[in-house]
Amino acid sequence: MTTDAEYIKVAEEAWEESVEIAKSVDGWKEEKKDKKTGDIVESRKNSKGRKIYRCKAKIDMPPKLLIDAMGDTDHVTEWNKTLTEARVLKTLSDNCAISYQVTSDGGGGMVSARDFVYVSKKGYEGEIFVMGGKSVEMKDAPSSSKIVRAVNGPGCQMVTPSAEDKNICEFLWLMDCDYKGWMPQSVLDIAMPIAQTQFIDCVRKLAEKLKEEGQF
Repeated sequence: MTTDAEYIKVAEEAWEESVEIAKSVDGWKEEKKDKKTGDIVESRKNSKGRKIYRCKAKIDMPPKLLIDAMGDTDHVTEWNKTLTEARVLKTLSDNCAISYQVTSDGGGGMVSARDFVYVSKKGYEGEIFVMGGKSVEMKDAPSSSKIVRAVNGPGCQMVTPSAEDKNICEFLWLMDCDYKGWMPQSVLDIAMPIAQTQFIDCVRKLAEKLKEEGQF
């Protein structure tokens, strides 16, 4: 049985590793770029030789609002339509938790739903907010015979305040996901960048909604 302290150690190590990878410069190759928004999805191989993905986007909302929305796991599906289910299974400390998440069918229906059990840590790297972690095994975690369990290597989402405008932030998502099941790389090459850009669309819709509500 894994103790809370062991889970926290896993979260902290994954957090550190994902920050390092997310900030790395070498070896990234452009997969997809939106000329209008400037959004970019890049990929490179991780240490195991699997493709990992990094997307970057500029979001028109104050960083605090995005950070609050991302950190509220139990309500994240209200705006993040790339997930059909998300809930905290266990709070380990003020900034670490284990959650269960189920994805929507990805890549425009090319990839069927996956679920995963994920330990994550929230924290700051200087002024940059980072929520990072990786998949873990947990004895009492939910599972479904209909859904394939995916395994996430160290990954993170980062929110960086804009130097020019307090109502703008830079968003980065580093994704290292082993989709499991029988999935040709050619399908994943299309589906993974789509999954990341779909998430960015959800973030932008959230920003519009919060602006209409007068939150900024």
